[in-house]
Amino acid sequence: MLGTASESKKKIYQIIYGSWQSQCLYVATSLGIPNLLRSGAKTVETIAEKTGTKAENLYVVLRALAHLGVFAEKPGRVFAPTELSELLLTDGSPSVGHFLMHITEPNMWDAWRELENSLKTGKVPFELAKGQDFYSSYMTENPNSKRLFNNAMSFLTNEAVEPLFEAYDFSRFKTVMDLGGNQGTLIANIVKKFGCKGILFDLPHEVETAPNNLSKYGVSDAVQVIGGSALDSLPKGADAIVMKYFISVFSKEDSIKVLTNCREALPADGKVILIQTLVPSLGAPVEYPDGTIPGLAAVQMMITNPGGYWRTEQEYRDLFEASGFQLEQVVHTGTSLTVMEFSLQ
Repeated sequence: MLGTASESKKKIYQIIYGSWQSQCLYVATSLGIPNLLRSGAKTVETIAEKTGTKAENLYVVLRALAHLGVFAEKPGRVFAPTELSELLLTDGSPSVGHFLMHITEPNMWDAWRELENSLKTGKVPFELAKGQDFYSSYMTENPNSKRLFNNAMSFLTNEAVEPLFEAYDFSRFKTVMDLGGNQGTLIANIVKKFGCKGILFDLPHEVETAPNNLSKYGVSDAVQVIGGSALDSLPKGADAIVMKYFISVFSKEDSIKVLTNCREALPADGKVILIQTLVPSLGAPVEYPDGTIPGLAAVQMMITNPGGYWRTEQEYRDLFEASGFQLEQVVHTGTSLTVMEFSLQ
């Protein structure tokens, strides 16, 4: 019993310390310290000078991160990069660092502080904290937060495409619409890999940077970019609609509206392809091999979205059936993402 109690206490402390760890990680990444150390180990005084910080205070934070394995501390208060810190580079392609910066930026923590109030009022925590909607008004007025969000989403997509394409074949479709596709990274990869045409549909302010992103993949001529709201209507012309994480941002009622619009936009033999991290059913493992804990990520979705959250496989099946679709197949990609393919009933 003593050992069990001791392990339980250790587990609780690890959970409590979680916010401390992520905030130290955020500050170091925001200051660009992983980028700075890529060229080699440096003293805390050098790091402080280059980041405009106080060396004595900075040392306390870097030492803590070294204890966590993010950096390596050497004699003389010298800090060196590690495999963990290399994941946090933010001066190149979208990375874990960009995802971290999006999830842990101060404005997001302001919203988390409203979680208890949200549970009592039913209101969205982010809107309680900031007085505005996260996806439309807030990100429109805060370009840095928008940039972090865009890079975070691109990183998640880039991480997923290779195992996704090994598990699921898009070549049978002539035109694929990426619904809620942000900068278009997923549809760009689909078009480039399978030679189909593409449509990128998202809110107007979300697709503003898409043309530049699509040009990097050389698919500008093959992907039509359209701005609009999925709650209103969708453009026709696609025989498949793919949505990665997108339906998670909506309540059940709004999800049915979106899926009804999908049904009206598709031909009779059209498909909706849901790419989603599924919340495990009761009794199943709660953590994926890559460290994703869907039940916890579902809370993050609820922090910023009006009723949206990650669901179980059965909940998605019920949601689509209520919208006039039937499940054709479930494809596991070997990552935290699962593909659920639906056809019209």
